[in-house]
Amino acid sequence: SMPTQESVLKQIWVTMKAMPLYTALPTFSEYLIEHGWTKCFSGIDEIGWPMYIFYLTIYLVFVEFGIYWMHRELHDIKPLYKYLHATHHIYNKQNTLSPFA
Repeated sequence: SMPTQESVLKQIWVTMKAMPLYTALPTFSEYLIEHGWTKCFSGIDEIGWPMYIFYLTIYLVFVEFGIYWMHRELHDIKPLYKYLHATHHIYNKQNTLSPFA
């Protein structure tokens, strides 16, 4: 079945509230890259395959670690859960899913 219009509008509202948070980290990382405060390579030939695999592994571990702890804190810190994350768990049923959930 299809979600109700009210449900879709609420999902759009939640998405719009979350957008600044979701764009903050990429914006900050782009700032660091543009100002030369981090390593950024335009091609694998600049560093070679072994270092590329090493950096990729470190990056993926760092990102997964950060996502895990961020999600855990959203559950553990009650105001964050209540005002930011609880609506995420409303949409666990098939009839409430839309592209905005």
